[in-house]
Amino acid sequence: GSPGGRTIINTTLQLILNIVDFGMSIDEAVAARRIHHQWLPDRIRIEADGTSPAAIQRLEEMGHTVQMGGQQGSANSIGVDPRTGEIVGAPDPRSPDSGARAGRR
Repeated sequence: GSPGGRTIINTTLQLILNIVDFGMSIDEAVAARRIHHQWLPDRIRIEADGTSPAAIQRLEEMGHTVQMGGQQGSANSIGVDPRTGEIVGAPDPRSPDSGARAGRR
């Protein structure tokens, strides 16, 4: 989970998709840029760092209103490395107070 009210579900789902569908490590998944859309207000909010201007343009061509900036959630996470069985912590770089440690299960 992650704090963030209306963005909790999107943040959590994006972490899972980044790991399962895109093959990211838990560290990469937690650090990846996040997006959010909800019914009202009818706009896509994208964290600003590293977003391709072509991607923004394509979304706008599809009729979306795009808002850049801000951050979404603080998804400090843990996972188990399937190769080693090591429990791995992934602090969210969006949070200045986050930290993690690894261990064995």
